Amino acid sequence: MSSNPKTSGSPFVLLRAAEAATNWRALAMTGMAALAFFLSMAMTAWLTRHSFLLGGLFSIVTLIVGITGYSAVGILLMRQSQGRELSFSDAIIQGIFTVHRMLGVALVLLVIFLLVALLAFAVLFLCKLPGLGSLLYAVMLPLLTVIIGVTFASIFYVAMPLAAPAIWAGNSVMETIARLFVIVRQRLLMTITYIVVLSFLVLFLSGVVSFILFSGYVTTMGISQAVGINPMGNVMGMMSGIMGSHMGNQMGYGGGFEALESGMAYTGAFGFATGLLFSVGMVIPFLTMINGTCLIYLQVTDGLNFTEAEEQLQAQMQEAKRRANEAKDRAGAKLQEAKDAAVASAAAAKSNQPAAKAEADIAPTVTPAVPPAPVAPVARVCSACKAPLAADDIFCGECGTKNPL
Repeated sequence: MSSNPKTSGSPFVLLRAAEAATNWRALAMTGMAALAFFLSMAMTAWLTRHSFLLGGLFSIVTLIVGITGYSAVGILLMRQSQGRELSFSDAIIQGIFTVHRMLGVALVLLVIFLLVALLAFAVLFLCKLPGLGSLLYAVMLPLLTVIIGVTFASIFYVAMPLAAPAIWAGNSVMETIARLFVIVRQRLLMTITYIVVLSFLVLFLSGVVSFILFSGYVTTMGISQAVGINPMGNVMGMMSGIMGSHMGNQMGYGGGFEALESGMAYTGAFGFATGLLFSVGMVIPFLTMINGTCLIYLQVTDGLNFTEAEEQLQAQMQEAKRRANEAKDRAGAKLQEAKDAAVASAAAAKSNQPAAKAEADIAPTVTPAVPPAPVAPVARVCSACKAPLAADDIFCGECGTKNPL
């Protein structure tokens, strides 16, 4: 990577971070971004009062507007740190196309943090094993402490401040993640030192700006009271005006309304002026922080080779994608097998139904044997005199005629 003459060399380059306050393009873009963001917030609040769903949906628009404005300011300052100029329209367009990258990097960092937390949870859960659990805990406690501490330091001091400048430099999500990993591996302490120095610089500038604004604010308020304008006391004046208007209505006078209108006018002007001063006071530390992170990114990445890290990350992503596709194919094959088995079973059951019916039609009908009904014995009579005979009588008892059995 080629060195940037504006950023390479002395670490005192961070003193140039305050130069952002003299960049009229960045100041104008900050004002435009702040105005658009506050208008979007006001619209979100108004919609939320009428419909919680619409308010929630428009809050996404507010987030996009905020990230776009933040990125537009950062892109202007990044181009300035690189020694190039950029127009307003180009900065806004590029800011719009960085929203998904910012969200993507944030999502990746969240996943990394959750994976580290899950790993720590699994290891500490194994430390509950009887016997070797206490020994394992004695080893894992300091190891996990170092791992989690380095993870927090990497996210707080490297990923959070430098992810945005990496994106503003034109890198994609994966390229940004690869660069952050290289910075953590090779220049973590250097980056932490720069971030701490920048934080003290921003804090110092905030103190200077606060002193300037506070001293001028108090003096101006004193002079205002000397000429008869007391915005701080107008609240009581408004209350007395309300009471005076009520009494005036009852007594037929209207002086209370004049006091009320005067108090409301000065109170509104006082609130607007105070809010404007507060916003102006925040602009200089805000721009200094953004410009400082851009300078730090260019400083710590100077001379680093990211090609190998990008290739490794790309290979890991391709491997993870391949395994995911294989798992998806296996799951699809198992599902298809289950579907085919179910279809074959249903078809077999359906084909067996006509065969069983045909067999039932072809098979002879077997009538169960019914025992014959008992035959009542026939009464015997004599063939000559017709006298009744017993079953075993051969000769008639009346006439003596022989009868066959």
